[in-house]
Amino acid sequence: MEYFFQHKDINLFYRKIGSGNRVVIAFHGFTRSSEDYLLFEDFCMKKYTIYAVDLFYHGKTTFKSKQWKSFSKPQLKEIFECFLKNLKVDKFEVLGYSMGGRLALFFLEQFGKRINHLYLFAPDGLKINFWNWLVTSTMAGKGVYGLTISNPGIVYAISNTGQKLNLLPNMMNKFLETNLQTKGMRLRIYRVWQLYRFITFKQKNLKKIILGNNLKVDLVVGHKDPVVAPKMVKDFSDFVGANVKLHIVKAGHDLFKPHVLKYFKDNIF
Repeated sequence: MEYFFQHKDINLFYRKIGSGNRVVIAFHGFTRSSEDYLLFEDFCMKKYTIYAVDLFYHGKTTFKSKQWKSFSKPQLKEIFECFLKNLKVDKFEVLGYSMGGRLALFFLEQFGKRINHLYLFAPDGLKINFWNWLVTSTMAGKGVYGLTISNPGIVYAISNTGQKLNLLPNMMNKFLETNLQTKGMRLRIYRVWQLYRFITFKQKNLKKIILGNNLKVDLVVGHKDPVVAPKMVKDFSDFVGANVKLHIVKAGHDLFKPHVLKYFKDNIF
């Protein structure tokens, strides 16, 4: 079932999937949509009710982007506090994939006492991304990215150099081809980065919330992920400790492949 939630000028689109007792708020990745979570329907239908949200600049969600250039944490909290109230949800679980992982971590930070379980799939936000910071927070970075919107060859040159120096994985160009192939997509990634520039976290604070609420976390990453470094994910798992169950699956960054979904069904949900 499909719905819209109106908050001020924001029209947030979401899907309700399943009819189980366990409520999950789910966030998708960059260039994707809530439609991804329809793939969970066959093995989650009776156990979970998933509310999968189309994030900003994605899917059917609309908002006045000139008014909301960069969310502050209080602004973003207000939006989702009203969203949860509209759903009449008190306790719930949170799932975030890639870019949606940053939203899941935000929920952990802001609503930690209301969360029963956290699922982080190749999550963005565990560490401050240098390129994200450079592009959104410095004049030089904004200038360079302004050039790449019209001339993506600059990005590929940086990627190729990084790979030669073993600073970037060999699969990075494939990721760039998928996510930056058009001018519109390059503009969208800048707008998304700008929108969440203030939504950052310190790992020690995340750990305190997880342990303080005895919160169980399933943390998943592909063994050849070119976007979210498996080592960084493992380091966070080791840092938090026993409350986190780490899953390293045979995949790149796309965790919605049939064999990975089967792994989710057999080992997580």
